[in-house]
Amino acid sequence: MEDKIFLNPVNETKHRQGLLGAYFDDFVNWMKKNGYPRRTTRNYVQMVTHFGRYLHRRGISSIYQLEGVRGEKLLDGYRDYCKRRGLTHRTFVLKPYLQALKERGVIIGLASRDSLLSPLTQQYLTFFRKQGNLAESTLRRNTDWIENFLRFRGEKEAAPFPTFSISDVDKFIEHEALRLRRPPHRSYVAALKSFLGFLYHSGKIGRDFSYLIERPRCYKLRSLPAVLSWSEVKRILKSVDRSTRPGLRDYAILLLLSTYGLRAGEVAHLRLEDVDWRKEAIHVVRRKMGRDLWLPLRPQVGKAIFEYLRRERPFSKYREIFLLLRAPIRPISGWGVSYVVRKHIQLAGLNLPHQGAHVLRHSFATHLIRHGASLKQIGDLLGHRNLESTHIYTKTAVEHLREVALEIPEVK
Repeated sequence: MEDKIFLNPVNETKHRQGLLGAYFDDFVNWMKKNGYPRRTTRNYVQMVTHFGRYLHRRGISSIYQLEGVRGEKLLDGYRDYCKRRGLTHRTFVLKPYLQALKERGVIIGLASRDSLLSPLTQQYLTFFRKQGNLAESTLRRNTDWIENFLRFRGEKEAAPFPTFSISDVDKFIEHEALRLRRPPHRSYVAALKSFLGFLYHSGKIGRDFSYLIERPRCYKLRSLPAVLSWSEVKRILKSVDRSTRPGLRDYAILLLLSTYGLRAGEVAHLRLEDVDWRKEAIHVVRRKMGRDLWLPLRPQVGKAIFEYLRRERPFSKYREIFLLLRAPIRPISGWGVSYVVRKHIQLAGLNLPHQGAHVLRHSFATHLIRHGASLKQIGDLLGHRNLESTHIYTKTAVEHLREVALEIPEVK
């Protein structure tokens, strides 16, 4: 009886009917496998039934119509439908349900993100991937802005790129500045320069407009990154209750960030095989640089990781070290790592304007500067391409000296 999702057989029969009802057992078993409690499973089954009725009213007769680009459009339509009716919570089931069907081999999967981009944006991606001089994360960010630009101009998916002037670009930049309520941001200005350069070099437009776009002025060392004193870093670590399940995981994450100055994504992508216990080393992939780095496994860090793995890490097929603690059990994301930092900054009673994982990265670098490490050493540890990126930390160290400097008597 305990294994039953619906205690009333009539209710279960209702949910087994219709287009999606044939996969009732597949979905329920997937939910159990991924650690969802019975109450959540019951709620999600009800949401699936609602989604099935929506599809039925629109003449969808096959589960395979959820695949590919057409399937993505159906899902977007359902999201809009729920949003208009104040039922957004019912769309929460879409991702786990489709993942369940995919893992069970019922459907192949949805359209890839690239296939949903406009043809021009897809060509832009292909061009720069072959060039190999832009990181994938940069390309992804650029494609978001390019799609915004094309939508702003009312581009049709299959239409050739029409003639336009630099004033069209200016109008878009002004529009985004008003929408975001801040001056033109370097990220979307850089994306447009990159896109216009691609259009010219690929022969799609006859003039290179990219050089006409001015990047927003950003003076070197204009602003300081948020930096904590080392005593404040220790306060954050002490705020962790290691007697709890989340505490063991969070403590290991915070130690990795503060001991090595890692990025949130680098911690999230650490895998079980990246810790070499015999050689007492930890392998980090600098994804932004595409380089590997082996770091010494400090005893305190190794102990924290080991305690988490031994006592609290959920059983899982995933090889990533750090997992979510609630269903669905999957690897933590870079955003999740930053959330851990924000949570414990607040628990430590620290009031900071920026509370993401980069606060610990900046604090780590500044701490090394104050203890005599060279810019080259710090740049290598942080994975910087050049010393300009590291030089900002010399200013944070100088600002700290100003705060603690002894008062000098006035000379008369």
